Amino acid sequence: MKILYLAACLLFPLSGEIVDRLAIIVGQQTITELQLDEEIRVTALLNNKPIVRDAETRRAAADRLVEQLLIRHEMEQSHYPLPGAQEVDQYVAQIRQQTGPPAAFAQALAAYQLSENTLRQHLELQLVALRFVEYRFRPDATVSDEEIETAYRRKIADWKTQHTGNPPALESSREAIRTELTAQRTDAALNAWLAESRRQMNIVYLDRSLQ
Repeated sequence: MKILYLAACLLFPLSGEIVDRLAIIVGQQTITELQLDEEIRVTALLNNKPIVRDAETRRAAADRLVEQLLIRHEMEQSHYPLPGAQEVDQYVAQIRQQTGPPAAFAQALAAYQLSENTLRQHLELQLVALRFVEYRFRPDATVSDEEIETAYRRKIADWKTQHTGNPPALESSREAIRTELTAQRTDAALNAWLAESRRQMNIVYLDRSLQ
């Protein structure tokens, strides 16, 4: 998502006067202080948590936004299909249903000082990241029966230190172990890719507190 403006502008989305300025430059893309604060508020809403703006939370939000821009750049460069408007609509609808009736959703947006359009933009970036993982890493994260059986033996050894009686059978545990190992392998591949992409991309932190 390229942001074409570089001049700072005065905005008033939060309590008090907020000066929106560039926070991070990621190649040819940018992240502003306002986008960073939006990410903090969207994450708080999705987790049903209070808004916290301490240094750790700001750095975590900055890392997520940088990673999302790296992923979107790779999606576009590699011509992976981006999520369509209907998929984004469905994702927003899931969040709306989790919040409760329409009035509750509207109240949640107001409480976190978010518009539905802002929430949608951030959810779309999340969906792009999920799509990227599915296309790029999931197919290579296959798990063999031997690996499942090895993991099962480790789990049973741990299980026996805390329980008595008969442990779960291998066959009843197979798919759960496969899912767990696949997720671990996918996460490792994604983290390695992100680390390499960060090294290759010119990332400039204008707000040094975010490094």
